[in-house]
Amino acid sequence: MSTPFEFQVLEANAKYDSTYRHSGLECLFLRKAVIVTCMDCRLDPESAYGFELGEVTIIRNAGASGRDAASLRLTQVLLIKHTRCGLLGVPEEVVHGIMKKNLGLTESKDVDDFGVLTFLELEKSTREEVEYLRNHPLAWKQWRVTGWIHDMDTELLRKIVE
Repeated sequence: MSTPFEFQVLEANAKYDSTYRHSGLECLFLRKAVIVTCMDCRLDPESAYGFELGEVTIIRNAGASGRDAASLRLTQVLLIKHTRCGLLGVPEEVVHGIMKKNLGLTESKDVDDFGVLTFLELEKSTREEVEYLRNHPLAWKQWRVTGWIHDMDTELLRKIVE
């Protein structure tokens, strides 16, 4: 039996299906661009940055890490971190402690070895992720990689790495 949340998802999906207009859309993204941003549920990249389905690939992960984009065939990467990120300023050990508590564990090598991509300074971390992508051995050398910060209070973007 479906939970109320699952029922809501199925109901929304049926409504979406009745208005879906992209049947047959190819997987090759039209602009050969990727937006890497955080998985924070407060972000709506398609709406905020003006893209339609199929135009760009959007990679969302904890902390907007560029590591997921390193080997894609594209021409541009916009790496977009955001203010008030849950990983900003939180030591990795604290996250591991929360994970252990949620799992009911006092000790766990698996949790201790789990890589959490926390960061202490937003602009510095954005610059480091851009450099990571620009210098990655699997990256296409013709990429244009830029770094941005999305302000969660104003919803405005600011480019910090050209």
